[in-house]
Amino acid sequence: MKKILLFTVAALLATFFIDRAYSERNQAQLESQLVDEINKTKEETKSDYAVIDFNELFDFNWDEVYVFGPEASVKDVNKELGFKWPDATLNSVLNSEENVVVFVENKQITQYIKVPVDYGTIIPKESVVKKANN
Repeated sequence: MKKILLFTVAALLATFFIDRAYSERNQAQLESQLVDEINKTKEETKSDYAVIDFNELFDFNWDEVYVFGPEASVKDVNKELGFKWPDATLNSVLNSEENVVVFVENKQITQYIKVPVDYGTIIPKESVVKKANN
């Protein structure tokens, strides 16, 4: 019985750490894709902002996309989303040096991407979003 319990705990811990490593790698990949698109768009338009078509850029599911600037507070984010996002507080997702792009499906966060403010303003292409906040 102890061996089964020990094995179960070990398997759960391994799953947790593998999932966390995958999630961090996935976040880095999404950020890289977005930064590349921002740079390409800004170069093509010769502007300091980037209008991004998130439908074309990413293939995961989402209903709404929000862009929160570095000045956004947790209260502002939760109000705009229409629900409480625990990670915004627990993991310090919001800070004064990054924009945060948040993808929502069925009132749940499916992905979020942090992008340094040095890359400028990110504007979702209006035809692909229901809501956006800069």
